[in-house]
Amino acid sequence: MRVQPHLLLVLSTLCCFAISGCGGNTTPSCKILAINVFPATATVDHAAVPPGNTQHFDAFIAKVPPGCEFLTGNIFDAVWSVSDPVNVSISNAQDATRGTATCKAATAGAVTVTATKSQSDGSSVSNTASLTCN
Repeated sequence: MRVQPHLLLVLSTLCCFAISGCGGNTTPSCKILAINVFPATATVDHAAVPPGNTQHFDAFIAKVPPGCEFLTGNIFDAVWSVSDPVNVSISNAQDATRGTATCKAATAGAVTVTATKSQSDGSSVSNTASLTCN
């Protein structure tokens, strides 16, 4: 029995792809690619009686690679920071106050509120919102 050259080429190519995985990674790297912070902008009266001088922020998963699944909803382990810690504080407590910013004084402009989510591979993903304290 004689094997046709083009059939031999096809079989060789398929075997090569099976061994090499087509030269790419066949398993997607399942990590969060992007997060959103809500609300994106807020204004708070720093002179208001608590909790009127606070704004709660939430972080949510915005994008993951195709074929990956994550539980949707609030990212409870995001680490929060602000660009003006003198006039604004933000909670990282392990309770319902996590992500709550408190205006301690008026700000000259918008303060950047950042949520950062660390991932198991050592990388992190973050996003920001703006808070103005009048």
